Amino acid sequence: MNFYKNKVVALTGAGSGMGREMAKQLAAAGAKLAINDWSENALSETRAALDMNDDMILVRSFDVAKRKEVYDFATAVVKQFGKVDIVINNAGIALAPKTIAQTEYVDFEKIININLWGMIYGTKAFLPYLRQRPKAAIANVSSVFGMMGYPGQGAYVTTKFAIRGFTETLRIELKKTNITVSSIHPGGIKTNIVRNITISDEAKKDEMIKGFEEVAPTTAAQAATVILTGIAKGKARILIGKDARAIDRMTRIFPSSYENTILKGREIKGLLDD
Repeated sequence: MNFYKNKVVALTGAGSGMGREMAKQLAAAGAKLAINDWSENALSETRAALDMNDDMILVRSFDVAKRKEVYDFATAVVKQFGKVDIVINNAGIALAPKTIAQTEYVDFEKIININLWGMIYGTKAFLPYLRQRPKAAIANVSSVFGMMGYPGQGAYVTTKFAIRGFTETLRIELKKTNITVSSIHPGGIKTNIVRNITISDEAKKDEMIKGFEEVAPTTAAQAATVILTGIAKGKARILIGKDARAIDRMTRIFPSSYENTILKGREIKGLLDD
């Protein structure tokens, strides 16, 4: 990945999963890194896994839902490296399955603040600096749930559709500039996103984790490679995994009836019958 050599890359959500794997691959490619995660311990583990001198990396633990912290991060990146070339807004959370009617406002607010506002802050805070580079890139992580509705994940789907819409609009606005814009749509990825869901019923959580890992076809390392290759090629939409490509085709061909396939799942029927 010679594209990344000596590039300054700001990456959120680097404490685990795709974020950690992207950090590892970027470090191996010779990039300079500014990494973030809400978990200081997880971020420290990522830093320990990177064979990098301190002058090649900036590590900051904070919640991307806090605008001032994101802007302070952007300022610190440029202060240390003198520039920023690529921003990857990867930080995000999921919630335990609930219908929209069952989902409390506090949960809507929490996931919107992190997934959506965190991405907006990350984009707008770095955009003035990216404009100063000969070539630059912004990549925002949406999901296959940014391409289709899915019962029990209304709040998550809301944020991921919004990320896609924001990113596609930004791409149009920056079409004739030095900045490429990518919308990233992972399918099932073996990450800690389900493990990090807050739920009081531990047995149910263990069942969710087991079920997710059984159907997630793509490893975090594989996903990271697809993302970084897509950014380097300036791809507008980056689909990760066979499931993501299948969902993309399904929603394009059957935009008003794909839910019939989804509703055949027994776990979905059980949720809607509650």
